[in-house]
Amino acid sequence: MKTIHALRILVLSSLLLPALSAADSHNTFVEELSVPDALHLEVNTGSGSIDIDTGPGGSVSVVGKVKVNRGGLFRRAGDADEIIQHVVENPPIELSGDTLTIGHIEDRSIRRRVSISYTIVVPEDTAVNAKAGSGSIEINDVRARVEARSGSGRLRLSNIGSSVTAKAGSGSIRAEGVAGTFTGSTGSGSIYMSQTAPGDVKVSTGSGGMELTGIVGALKASAGSGRIKVDGRQEGEWKIGAGSGSVRVRLPDDAAFTLDAETGSGGIDIDHPLTIEGKISRRHVRGDVRGGGHLLRIDTGSGGVRIE
Repeated sequence: MKTIHALRILVLSSLLLPALSAADSHNTFVEELSVPDALHLEVNTGSGSIDIDTGPGGSVSVVGKVKVNRGGLFRRAGDADEIIQHVVENPPIELSGDTLTIGHIEDRSIRRRVSISYTIVVPEDTAVNAKAGSGSIEINDVRARVEARSGSGRLRLSNIGSSVTAKAGSGSIRAEGVAGTFTGSTGSGSIYMSQTAPGDVKVSTGSGGMELTGIVGALKASAGSGRIKVDGRQEGEWKIGAGSGSVRVRLPDDAAFTLDAETGSGGIDIDHPLTIEGKISRRHVRGDVRGGGHLLRIDTGSGGVRIE
C-alpha cells in the first residue's frame, strides 16, 4: 500500500507540474491551503473548465488560469490586464470551517467578464459541488458525494465512492465506477455510466444514446432519440423509454421479473422463458419470467427491443 500511495503522489505531482510552471505567467494564480480531511468543496466558474483530483489529506492545491473578454468595457489590452492582475492578486477562494468556496466574485462587472479554469487537488473524502456555465468538468477518485453541472460542456467522472448527480444542458456525460445512486441528465449528448455498488439510477437525454452497466437497484431511463443499452440486476422497477431508438437489456440468467414491453415500430425479442398474459403481439408483450418479480417496463416509439 505504501508503494501505491507514493506512486499516486508522484503521478499527481506530474499532473500539476505544467499548471504550477504556468504560475509565472501574469494570468495564473496558485494557492495552497490546510484543510480538514472531510471537506466540502463548492467551485463555480461562469466560463472555464474544472479539473479535480485527489491527493494527501489535510491540504488543497488550487491553480487558476484567468482570461478576460476584451469586448465591451475592456477593449484595450491594458484594461484587461488590470482585471487579470486584480483577480490573480485576490483569488476567489474562501475557507470557512469545513467548507471551501472557489469562484465566487462579488464584483458583478468583473464576474461577467472573467473566465477562470481551475485545477484542484483535494483530500479523497471531499464532497464536491462543481458548476460551470460553459466548460467541461472532470472529477476523479473522490470517495464522498459529487454533484457536477455544466450549462454547456462535457462531464467526466471516475471512481466516485458515493452518490453522483451529473447534469449538462448540452454535452456528454461519462461516469465510471460510481459506488451509489446516480442521477444524470443532458439536453443533448450521450450518457455512459458504470456502477460498482448498489443504488437507484435515474438518467435522461434529449438527444443521444446511453449505456448503463452494472446496475443494482431501481432504474428510470429515457432518451428522446438514441439507443439504450442496460445491464445489471433489478432491485426495484426498471422503466426504460425511447422516443426513437432501440433498447437492449441484459439480466442475470436466473432473473425473475414481470415484463411489459412495447414498440411502435420494431420487434420484441426475449431470451428468457416467458409466460404470456393476454394476446400475443409483435409490438406489445406482457408476461412473467420465472414466476414474475419487479416490473421491467420498456417503451420505444421506433426501434427494436431485446432482453437477454
